[in-house]
Amino acid sequence: MNAPDTTDPLPEEAREALSKVYHDLNNPLSIISGNAQFLLEIGREADLDDAFLTSVEDIREAADRMADALRHLTELKEADGQE
Repeated sequence: MNAPDTTDPLPEEAREALSKVYHDLNNPLSIISGNAQFLLEIGREADLDDAFLTSVEDIREAADRMADALRHLTELKEADGQE
């Protein structure tokens, strides 16, 4: 049994689906990340407890990881389109 050829370009439907997923997730993710950053700033200014700040930092870090994953998907789609 032959291994699948990983050099085959993505079908147009797959590239379109990746674009849609990116756009559908990127906008709300930007809002989450921005609001988490805002909460961190006002939480520090208001000298809120560490549990609050740690929770907000966890949200911001998770949003950053998701943004990185979305960028990776976009890079895959773009790399595929260049071949």
